[in-house]
Amino acid sequence: MKKRHAQRALTSDEQIDRYAYVLGNVPASVADKAYFAAFSHLSVAQREEIVGQLYAELPDAPKEAASVDPGAFALLMRGLMARDALVRIRSRGVLAAAFVASPPVAAYFTTGAGSLTMDHQPPWIHQLAGHETAPVDGGRTHHRHGVPGFLGLDHDNSGDSREW
Repeated sequence: MKKRHAQRALTSDEQIDRYAYVLGNVPASVADKAYFAAFSHLSVAQREEIVGQLYAELPDAPKEAASVDPGAFALLMRGLMARDALVRIRSRGVLAAAFVASPPVAAYFTTGAGSLTMDHQPPWIHQLAGHETAPVDGGRTHHRHGVPGFLGLDHDNSGDSREW
């Protein structure tokens, strides 16, 4: 019986790495929805903290008061300067984790265009999308023993090519 590895909490840098991976692999429309969903998921205090830290990092921060509205935040995050500033703030891991785990990102990899590339995605994307990854079957052409093999060959296929 295999031992399951205990889940450990990801560091802020690991969360940002995953955020950057997802951001580089989803269309802008999915990213906009993910920012909205991620920001909506956070408490008002967390939103205020993140927006305050972002505005402190932005060289040309808007003069008006920072908005904690998810729509305004999604619009702000369309800009490369805001995305660059996000990776430098203290609360980056909180937002990055919420972005990666957001329903729009999961839907993109579950039923959207991202589902077509699941074979090329890292295991944590498979977990996010609820896909089970199966190990390579070692050349077996059938998963059940005793299933007849290819017609016309001199042997039957018992499900394991090592028996040929």
